[in-house]
Amino acid sequence: MNKKLVFFSLLLAVVFFVGAGCLNVGDNNQTITSGPAGMYLSIDKGESWTAISSMPTNQGTKNINNMSVYALFEDPQDPQGLYWASREGGLFYTFDSGKSWQQSGDPLNVSAVRSVAINPRDKCTIYATNGRQVFKTIDCVRSWEEVFREIRSSDSITYVAFDPFHPENIYISESNGDVLKSIDGGVHWLLLKHFSDYVRSIDFDTNNEGLVYITTLKKGLFRSKDFGETWTDLSSKLKDYSGALDFKRFVVYPSQADEIYWISKYGVLTSRNAGEDWESVKLVTPPGSVDIYGFAVSRSNDQEIYYTGTINSKSSLYRSIDGGKTWETRKLPSKQIPTMLYAHPQNEGWLYLGFTIPPKN
Repeated sequence: MNKKLVFFSLLLAVVFFVGAGCLNVGDNNQTITSGPAGMYLSIDKGESWTAISSMPTNQGTKNINNMSVYALFEDPQDPQGLYWASREGGLFYTFDSGKSWQQSGDPLNVSAVRSVAINPRDKCTIYATNGRQVFKTIDCVRSWEEVFREIRSSDSITYVAFDPFHPENIYISESNGDVLKSIDGGVHWLLLKHFSDYVRSIDFDTNNEGLVYITTLKKGLFRSKDFGETWTDLSSKLKDYSGALDFKRFVVYPSQADEIYWISKYGVLTSRNAGEDWESVKLVTPPGSVDIYGFAVSRSNDQEIYYTGTINSKSSLYRSIDGGKTWETRKLPSKQIPTMLYAHPQNEGWLYLGFTIPPKN
């Protein structure tokens, strides 16, 4: 690969993870972390953890716990199929719930992967972006073809998503606020909407056809009930909570229509009516006191909530089984930054935890 392209990819990764607000952990070089990154699994609701960062190769099993975890994407058809978007090593995937991982081939085997979308009706059709291009595979990551490229050096691609009810429709978002849509699998693209802020994600409610959310870095949440043709700004009520527009995470609860969670500098807010009304989840950490990078809710019981709280380089796992009325804390298996929590859709009590090594300034 061209050395200039490699340097640009690494630079883009650092800008993304720090500038996007997902990993801003301290001032200058004051954040000191230690231990492995990679992926961990708990089968007892966070009581104990097992490292699951093994990748079989022709030379034997390789440990990839030096790879940071930005996000984990699930296969809608296969609960054992997971896709690990890393910052340093591209895309990793597993078809056995994380017991073993494989690395994607070129071009998604280096630098950062920002987002992955798996076709809800065809698990071998996948779209992924490295921030500069969108690639498509139709043979389960054996080969990739480019379907979109952002040529403006000041802008980058932040997310890619399928419409779960009409998977011929693909959506991508950009750092400049653009949301694009393709109705022919990525051959042609049109500008669906421009938001005047960095768009972080595009999230569909799989229980409610046409319902889609746009999250932005500083201006809050937007909702459409007609596949993105018209939009409602939901940020006015978020403003009632100090720091709530400082975005961290957003979760559309897959087991119940219209149930969403907004994680910000304030803490955790939840809505049971698609963002019309919000209530605060009472945390033991006061609003604004910790950064919440990892957040998950049990698929079978929305009273079972988990989050990671980070202050500079110190992090803990917080767990509630009564909707936030009371909390327990648990030690984490690494002193890196816990950036991802994921609750398995079928295996009760299974939690995945991913760590990131902060970029050096």
